[in-house]
Amino acid sequence: MYKTLNSKLVLIFIVFIIAVMAAVGIFLMNSIYEYYNTDFVGSLDDAFSSAAADRISEALLYDDYPAKIKEVLLAYSSSFGLDNHRNFYVLDSGANLLSSSDETASGVELTENLLSAMNGKTAKHQPYGTKYLDYAINFQNGDNACIIYIKDDLSEMQSLSFVLFSIIIKSLIIGLVIAVIMAFFLAKAITLPIKSITRGTKEIASGDYSRRLVSRSRDEIGALTRGFNKMAEVIENNLDAVSDEREKLNNIVNCLQAGVAAFDDKGAVIHLNPSLLKMLSLPEKSEPTFSEFTALVGLTEVTMKRLKKEKRLHIAEHTLSDIKTRELTVNIDFSVFEYENGTKTGFIAVIQDITEGALLEKSRREFIANVSHELRTPLTSIKGATETVLDDDDMPVAFRKKFLGIVINESDRMTRIVKDLLVLSRLDNRRMTWSPDTFDIGETLDRMCEALQTEAHNHSHELTYECAQPGSLPLYGDKERIEQVVANIIGNAIKYTPDGGKIQVKLMPHLQGKKTYEITVTDNGIGIPKEDIERLFERFYRVDKSRSTGAGGTGLGLSIAKEIVDAHNGTISVDSVEGAGTVVKILLPADTRIGENT
Repeated sequence: MYKTLNSKLVLIFIVFIIAVMAAVGIFLMNSIYEYYNTDFVGSLDDAFSSAAADRISEALLYDDYPAKIKEVLLAYSSSFGLDNHRNFYVLDSGANLLSSSDETASGVELTENLLSAMNGKTAKHQPYGTKYLDYAINFQNGDNACIIYIKDDLSEMQSLSFVLFSIIIKSLIIGLVIAVIMAFFLAKAITLPIKSITRGTKEIASGDYSRRLVSRSRDEIGALTRGFNKMAEVIENNLDAVSDEREKLNNIVNCLQAGVAAFDDKGAVIHLNPSLLKMLSLPEKSEPTFSEFTALVGLTEVTMKRLKKEKRLHIAEHTLSDIKTRELTVNIDFSVFEYENGTKTGFIAVIQDITEGALLEKSRREFIANVSHELRTPLTSIKGATETVLDDDDMPVAFRKKFLGIVINESDRMTRIVKDLLVLSRLDNRRMTWSPDTFDIGETLDRMCEALQTEAHNHSHELTYECAQPGSLPLYGDKERIEQVVANIIGNAIKYTPDGGKIQVKLMPHLQGKKTYEITVTDNGIGIPKEDIERLFERFYRVDKSRSTGAGGTGLGLSIAKEIVDAHNGTISVDSVEGAGTVVKILLPADTRIGENT
């Protein structure tokens, strides 16, 4: 019944009203008794201190002093307050009745005050709660002595007290009714804001941090309401900040190329970033446990117990072979994340794909080996020819010229290799100097084919040029570098096509979102094996090393060609059938900005 604050406040208010009215009633009753007693004693003290006391002493000189004393007391009746309720009694020393204002009295009761007067003392302090008040005083003059005893009946006062008590009871009942009504409204006025705060607290607990309360008062409840709103605002702002930081962190984690997996202290997944899902070929909503994850990456020996003990674990160059894509080489780092107090809250795993780096390192080693080989071959030839000339002083002039010619040819070959390596280095480091300008690509190709006709005729080749759209064909780019690319492609076609072959160069302008030029070089030469096509643009890669070496190739021409085409935001591709011929296709945007992708 009294579990609610409203009922408690009502009960407290009612009890308070009852207690206050009871205290007031008791105070009034006591005050009446005290007032009546004080007035009784005070009036008699005044009366006996006046001339009446002298006359009573004089009356004791007479033989009929009881009658004389009665006359005196009656004469001063107003001073003594004598009435129907207050009477006097003249007693001898033994408390025997001599005379009285109460004609029906035959004697008096021996009270404490009377006994004290019999011992010669004035007694007037009658305790409350009796039916009367009394006052006893001893008089003596000569041989005569008497006790004047005044008694006041309290029946009238008790009747008055009863009436007063009835009034108090009625007032209490009325007060209770009013108190209940007032307590109800007061409790409601107090509890309504508290109930509103309670509802607001529940809504915040459920996740509605935008909840605000209306403050209509300036009291403690109003202060509590304003404090609640401030708290809700701070919580909302803090949660927004946390949410923003979490979003930033998720975006950062999701943008990482490294795979990131986070787990709680029970091993349940918290977050898997897209890089890890892609790396392990997992569905988007995968939720592997920690043990399932370690099994997936082939590290079942890595357990939560072990991590809690070691805190950090680095696994270098681990191979992921049981995935749906290609085999990956990765570095895996496990660590425990914890609160500032040291409480462990979960685990995080970071997988760094180093496959490309490993391949690059392999390519670097192969590149260094190829460079060493390509430079060592002409150096060996130069050294051999030079030593032959030096060792034979009598060598005929014709042989001497032959060997010196080898020295010159191999030196030129070394120069070409170094020059091509320098170009590749500049392209790799984005330090290539470009000279872009607008030129006619159709006119340029026509002129280049004319210039290469002599070399083609030396091999009995038929070299033709065809433009699908006559007229001005402007292209913005580095003319010299474009010519270098086309010359390399046509030169390869001449070299690797048996004598008497056909080589066709064709230019076809068309639209692919924007104006683009398609350059194709087609031959009916020896062709390229299918397994070699993907590696044609690798540095120093040659399908037939013996033939390319004999033809003076460096193995870098196609690599340089691809880098130049890429710098012009174009593409280069090769389609070939072994024994039937090769088609090289180059696509170049007409209005590209040179070097945008380098």
